[in-house]
Amino acid sequence: MSIIMLSTLTLLNIDCKTPDPGPGYPTYNYIDPIVNPPDIFQVLYNISFPGDRFAQITFDSNAVWYVQKVGGDSRPMLWAVNDTTQLVIPNADTLGPEGGITYVFAANNNNYEELSNFFVQFNKLEIDYDGFEPKF
Repeated sequence: MSIIMLSTLTLLNIDCKTPDPGPGYPTYNYIDPIVNPPDIFQVLYNISFPGDRFAQITFDSNAVWYVQKVGGDSRPMLWAVNDTTQLVIPNADTLGPEGGITYVFAANNNNYEELSNFFVQFNKLEIDYDGFEPKF
């Protein structure tokens, strides 16, 4: 039983270690919690088989972020979740997460078997958080 689990985890990690499509942006695996990320970063999801994948992200401060699917394929589903809200992100959206709170960004291949790796990029914007609505 443990050999099967170890093999599965190894395969998941191998598939997630692909070059990032951005010009030198840090890329994080969705499996590991992401804490205090830089102003521009990407999350890599392995969506080669059905089911939801969850990335836990904790931002260091209140800020406005632009979140977008990378690669031009809009078929994978992406949504953000906090304690009270689930927000679907069709291709891109601007969010105002609160610092110190852990948010979940979930991805799903929507039953397209030919999809494997899916990148989501986060860009911190120079927008005043206090004046930004809606907060998330």
